[in-house]
Amino acid sequence: MSEGHVFSEVIMKRLVIALSGIALSFSAAAAQVPPPPPLPGQNDLGRALVADFAHKDLAAYAALLSNNVLVYDDGILVAHSRDEWMRRFGPELSAEGVTFRLSPGYSSTGRLLFIEYFNSMASWGKEPPRDCCWGYSAVAYDISGGKVVKIQRLNGGASRLNEQGSPDSD
Repeated sequence: MSEGHVFSEVIMKRLVIALSGIALSFSAAAAQVPPPPPLPGQNDLGRALVADFAHKDLAAYAALLSNNVLVYDDGILVAHSRDEWMRRFGPELSAEGVTFRLSPGYSSTGRLLFIEYFNSMASWGKEPPRDCCWGYSAVAYDISGGKVVKIQRLNGGASRLNEQGSPDSD
């Protein structure tokens, strides 16, 4: 082998190693990119949802919704507008003896996720039995233009799961 050929081979190996190092550093840098920020006003809207549920404030809750909000209940479209949704859900939210609570949730750009808990002690007239009467739904609120444009509700079942995903053996 000629001396020039060996020299070229060494240079090529060093170039490949250098380029590999640069490529790896780019992929590591890309993996450290933070998620996109929430939409402007999204955090305020999330706090307003929690407060409106806690205070059972129908007017304030309705004001958070787009006129053309779409609402899905277990994948089935149940409301095509704010007025339709408020006729359906408003009486439940404002009912005497019904309590709503939103658990701490999650936020991504354009979406808020909560677990909505609700109960009705109205039919008991006293303290309900332990773990009785609470219902819950996982709810995704999609946001655009500072308003809720889509609500997707997934209603909870009768079996509680533990942290491993297995039925709880209370």
